[in-house]
Amino acid sequence: MRVTGWHRVLAALACVVAVSPSTIGRGPQAPAEARPGAQALPAARDAREIGSERKLAAAVSEPRMVDTVRHLVSFGPRQYGTPSNHQAAAWLASAFREAGLEVTVREDPPRNWYEPVSWEIRAGDDGVAGVALKTTWPGSGAPSGKGEGALSLETAPGAVCLTSGTPTPESTAGCAAVLIDGRTSASGWPVVSRLRGTWTVPVFAVSPRETAPLRAKLAAGGRVQVSFALEAKSGNSSAHTVVATLPGRDRTKYMLFCAHGDSDSGGPGANDNASGVAIVLEIARTVAAAVKSGAVAQPAWDLRFASWGGEISSTREYAASVEKDPSRLQAVVNFDQSGFGSSKDALYVEPDDVPVNREIVTLVRSVMTDHAGAQGFPAHAASTKSQGGTDSYVFQPRAPGATVFPSVTLYTSAWDKERTLPVTEGFPPIKWYAGEKPGMVTVDGDAFYHSVGDTPANTTDTEPSNMGWCARVGLLSALRMMAGMQLKE
Repeated sequence: MRVTGWHRVLAALACVVAVSPSTIGRGPQAPAEARPGAQALPAARDAREIGSERKLAAAVSEPRMVDTVRHLVSFGPRQYGTPSNHQAAAWLASAFREAGLEVTVREDPPRNWYEPVSWEIRAGDDGVAGVALKTTWPGSGAPSGKGEGALSLETAPGAVCLTSGTPTPESTAGCAAVLIDGRTSASGWPVVSRLRGTWTVPVFAVSPRETAPLRAKLAAGGRVQVSFALEAKSGNSSAHTVVATLPGRDRTKYMLFCAHGDSDSGGPGANDNASGVAIVLEIARTVAAAVKSGAVAQPAWDLRFASWGGEISSTREYAASVEKDPSRLQAVVNFDQSGFGSSKDALYVEPDDVPVNREIVTLVRSVMTDHAGAQGFPAHAASTKSQGGTDSYVFQPRAPGATVFPSVTLYTSAWDKERTLPVTEGFPPIKWYAGEKPGMVTVDGDAFYHSVGDTPANTTDTEPSNMGWCARVGLLSALRMMAGMQLKE
């Protein structure tokens, strides 16, 4: 990355980053029933200041984030404690160190884990090698095995049994292997099966698009021979969580950027959530390079970057350690499903209906508004009410007396399909789509969510701009948040 000479281009940012909202930068808040509205932000920034921010944000590399996602997915699903979790964490730790950050690898409590290593399903006529089924994925917990048998729509001894229902070891007793073509994502890719019971034969999810011609052949009186092979591993290990730090001038405070590093579905997990990890790493690389070159002064506080070993569970382990000295953590920006959207091109931040978040949401929205439609930024943006289901909510516990932190998530899709939510009072959508129902905002979904199809080729490779939006808005929000994080003359 070339940063030489940025001080001539970006000096105007010294005026931009002097935002000091009433609670951001003053530590966590007690669980309040109600807090005053967000403090008014400074007057609109002039063209020089806006241009300087955009030139700094231009250092964010979308191709590099695309490569990061591909690299992470190549390790495997990266679930809690698995070998692919450890491999991905080691690679991330090295990447953060190479960028000049201090790195700690946390070991969360050991848990049982399962991970498929390699597999193949082929279907054809007797005596023919057959055609590989490309959408197959082992069910979670399926044991290793290898063999072949005639495809059967009924339970039959020695057969490869095909079902659209939810199989159990008892209902498929005697089958040599089981194929499931029932549960699919909106895109038609099979959802990774979470098996129950103790299985003694391999089980695979497969798309109905690939099983339809096989079913038709059987219905016409034909015969289909299926060969299968699965190598899987299991064990009990600690999850590895990577925490990297860029030192600030005041080391008693820090801001946290984070994302869950695992594919919580057990599938490829490109958008959910290698995309979030790629964004966290890219922000770290961009800021560290700017500080090293002298283009940006040392941050006012430490900047921390975390890739959780397991969604929610590893975050809770970290949050428990934060409670020992809660005054240090100033704000959290989480990234989840941040690299793809099925129907809209928009950036979202949530939750905007939590009182302690009013200032940080207002600040993030100011970045979205000032740069809406500019190169590298989304044309449409919105804040939304609480939807839950992601790591930022761990920092906002509901237990009486618990410490609540300013904590938001930036994303471009949520769950598997569009959801229409009521707009929170005072937070209207930003340059939103015409024709939407007044007072409502539609949140995009991901048709590949939790499926075998959540691959780079289907998601992050197709919309790298989504990761770019999240990284740039997150980066500029941090700059505006930390009074005194200014560029050198």
